[in-house]
Amino acid sequence: MSRLPEEIVAKILLRLPVKSLGRCKCVSKSWLSLISDPFFVKSHLNQAVSDADSGCFRIFTFPFHSIDYESPSSFEDVDDDDRDNDALVDLDFLYREPDEGIEIVGSCNGLICLLYGTNCFILWNLTTRDSRELPPPPSSSPNTVRGFGCRSSLDDYMVVQAIPTGNPNQFTVEIFSLKDNSWRRIEGPREDILIWEKVGTFMNGALHWLGRSDVGPYKKTQLVSLDLEDLEFQEMSVPYLDDESVHFHTLGAINGCLSLLSFVGHLRDVWVWVMKEYGVSASWTRVLVLPQDDFLFCDSLACGYLVPMCFTKNGEVIITVDGMSLVRYNPEEKTTKNLNNFNEDGFEWLVYVKSLVSPNGDY
Repeated sequence: MSRLPEEIVAKILLRLPVKSLGRCKCVSKSWLSLISDPFFVKSHLNQAVSDADSGCFRIFTFPFHSIDYESPSSFEDVDDDDRDNDALVDLDFLYREPDEGIEIVGSCNGLICLLYGTNCFILWNLTTRDSRELPPPPSSSPNTVRGFGCRSSLDDYMVVQAIPTGNPNQFTVEIFSLKDNSWRRIEGPREDILIWEKVGTFMNGALHWLGRSDVGPYKKTQLVSLDLEDLEFQEMSVPYLDDESVHFHTLGAINGCLSLLSFVGHLRDVWVWVMKEYGVSASWTRVLVLPQDDFLFCDSLACGYLVPMCFTKNGEVIITVDGMSLVRYNPEEKTTKNLNNFNEDGFEWLVYVKSLVSPNGDY
């Protein structure tokens, strides 16, 4: 390898998983420099995300575990002696859990953002295990709306929090820049906008929350977005249906698209929508219906709040049921199979990508 041109070495290393690259850093100073270079880190991330067979996506659940949802070893009924050790990983967290608890704020390019207690944000790369505690924000409130994303033009990672001022629908918005290592305030959304969800979904350079527009006597469900490039709030439409009995909830991201769930009246079936072309309201498409009867393994009718996390390579769906269990659902055969998630009680979750991105701002 030492006789190969550096560009050939780089192409070979780009195809290796993050764990192997960590070991490659110890081979030589030149490899350490190459693998740590921001251009290599970004190239490795882009190649992994674009390769459907890279296996770079995993599920993080809190308390701290990581699951390779594509691996057969992730199923609950697999004997421990036959299980791949990398399929289910117990993550050692460096910090003691505070009395106020821990909240998941978001994930972007392999970094996850956690709110530790009431005003301590931590960025953590689950693959390299590097972490960083951020300076405390100027303000805090139990009703704060939050989000985490990336300003791609500057390779900058940003934490956002919108704090209610006490006046109806008014927010004080504070943003932390990883490159600047500081907080600042920006102008909030219009006063007739109400944000429902506490945690934003990052997609296409913007954070998104499900909310409502109150204009005169009219109340309209819609998305509220914050573009992290120009730091301006905008509104986006939900799927248009001429049916007042349809209720939208749980904004998310599925396989690179914004997603939204809905149900009709008292029916418990879940409709899954995705925005196939970002920013185009007419591109909202119902891609899946989750019939409640397919999930009657729950102990009661109340146990059945279904939220799809992601699609697998073969078209199955990973679903959380009431934040208590994980299942892999085959929509063609209408069958379910439980995943082992370690957590006997309820859990929070997110899908993340394995990457070399550092929480210390050096990309």
